Amino acid sequence: MAAKTLGLDLNSKRQRKLSDYPYKEDYRARWNDNDMYHHVNNPVYGVLIDSVINSYLISKCGYSTSEATQIGLVGNSYCDFFGSAQYPGMLYIGLRVVKMGKSSLTYECGIFQEGSESVKAVGGFTQIWRERKDYKPTAEGIPANIRQGLQPLLKGSEQGPSDQAKL
Repeated sequence: MAAKTLGLDLNSKRQRKLSDYPYKEDYRARWNDNDMYHHVNNPVYGVLIDSVINSYLISKCGYSTSEATQIGLVGNSYCDFFGSAQYPGMLYIGLRVVKMGKSSLTYECGIFQEGSESVKAVGGFTQIWRERKDYKPTAEGIPANIRQGLQPLLKGSEQGPSDQAKL
């Protein structure tokens, strides 16, 4: 039986469940995360997305910002909002890889609030791997340790393990 592919249209994103994401982190909302309307301010979602992606790269892929000769630069980012998260409360951020090419990859995060099954936001970014010293493309593309560490996050992507072997 083929794995379920998660659509990238707005209606599909609106249907996301926390179980669609192979990696998850918790975040306790803070008072200063709220805006004047008493919900998490939009820029906070971007910080959460960036934080969970970098946390994964550091803890699961062995990425070291101080030792890296290659870096992942953000080529674009997005966030689609479907509901309001708010303080006080626990937020759950799920992470998956949508697509992985030779030198770029696209991440997706779903943000959920404790006590609600509905996704509050789906966002992510495309990361392009470059040489740290001059930002030129790398011969290797995505470093092998990063590529290997991200394999478990391809759940629900259009790529499977056999597609990765061709890259």
